[in-house]
Amino acid sequence: MKKKEFNKKLKQLFRQQKQYLSLTNKPFKSNNGIYIRYKNPVMTAEHTPLFWRYDLNHETNPFLMERMQINSAFNPGAILINGTIYLVVRVEGADRKSFLAIAESPNGIDNFRFWDYPIVMPETENPDVNIYDMRLIQHEDGWIYGVFCTERKDPNAPPGDTCIAMAQAGIARTQDLKNWERLADLKTKSPQQRNVVLHPEFYQGKYAFYTRPQDDFIQTGSGGGNWLGIS
Repeated sequence: MKKKEFNKKLKQLFRQQKQYLSLTNKPFKSNNGIYIRYKNPVMTAEHTPLFWRYDLNHETNPFLMERMQINSAFNPGAILINGTIYLVVRVEGADRKSFLAIAESPNGIDNFRFWDYPIVMPETENPDVNIYDMRLIQHEDGWIYGVFCTERKDPNAPPGDTCIAMAQAGIARTQDLKNWERLADLKTKSPQQRNVVLHPEFYQGKYAFYTRPQDDFIQTGSGGGNWLGIS
């Protein structure tokens, strides 16, 4: 592809994304009187910045091919700060591995824009293989907490089996959504623990977590249900 054609296609990509990000999201006329459902999803893979997915240099990418394909952007945690809605989005690549990134909107319904850089999440002594599905909580102790699923390899998994992992609830906290302090994972009696939410207030002077224990990565087993844990 010649540079002139490259630049033309690049401008078209930016123009198409600008139109997509600027769409006004309208509600369906019918609703149940409690929830209002909107026509467009607030977050998709198409919301991710083009320079994440494409090498925009003609010399190194003369055919303007995607360098990092985004499979989907979903399962965000949401928070309202000073009138702005922020999402911590699970962004999944074509390799099925995820990273977390911030998108913001003035109304939480449309016009979401990602920040230029994803979250750099510190590791624990036992490094994560995959992280995703953060729940955001602005706690009365003054911190914003993110509780998310951290996956690690199951030592008992058969070779080549990518459907088995060890999942726990990772915890991090921040003051600005940019700089994150990683804390120890939530420790419970359950062998697998994810989809955990921190209660925003102290309960009798302690932290309270809503948890969903499981016996393994897929099967709920005997430890299912929703539980309240105090720390």
